[in-house]
Amino acid sequence: MSYAIIRNEKYTKEQMIQLAPHNERFKKKYSNKNIDLSKTSQNYHLKKPVENGYLKEYKRLVSKNNLKQGQIHSNSIYVCEMIVTSDSAFFDKIGRKETERYFKECYNFISNYKNLGEQNILSAVVHLDEESPHMHLVYIPVVNTKDKNGNLINKISASEFWKGKGSYKKLQDSFYKYIIEKGFELERGKENT
Repeated sequence: MSYAIIRNEKYTKEQMIQLAPHNERFKKKYSNKNIDLSKTSQNYHLKKPVENGYLKEYKRLVSKNNLKQGQIHSNSIYVCEMIVTSDSAFFDKIGRKETERYFKECYNFISNYKNLGEQNILSAVVHLDEESPHMHLVYIPVVNTKDKNGNLINKISASEFWKGKGSYKKLQDSFYKYIIEKGFELERGKENT
């Protein structure tokens, strides 16, 4: 049986800038030997960045959505990225149309997870040009909170978005429950791995 795989990574400003060339396939050559450039045209977006580059897109969304930022340091987290996949056997078994539905459901799940909202997603791109199909979804970790004066604000804070012991376990559990309810026959990934 194949596994439902979702994982999250946090990125600083410099790391975020480095994500775009890989995710958006800006380059003509990659050190990753799994990328088959003859299949890159099959990749597709569920949400394409308006700006060319993640830093510009980040700044656009911060301004457009009136997001508040705390004190910025060199190690401050700007964005997170969820990568969603399974193994090749699963995608081969379900075929192209169901693979598209799978990633659309994954996108819907993440958009609604902890009230994230599509408006805070920089990019969601499905790669079909590597060994196993997978989706890279880059988002700003926004929490709804109050400022010092008691006003409701949307604040960028990865530490608050992922607050609490077992926050990634909760993500795994919620994703697994959601995806099997949508009719995909997968097992939950092994805990503590």
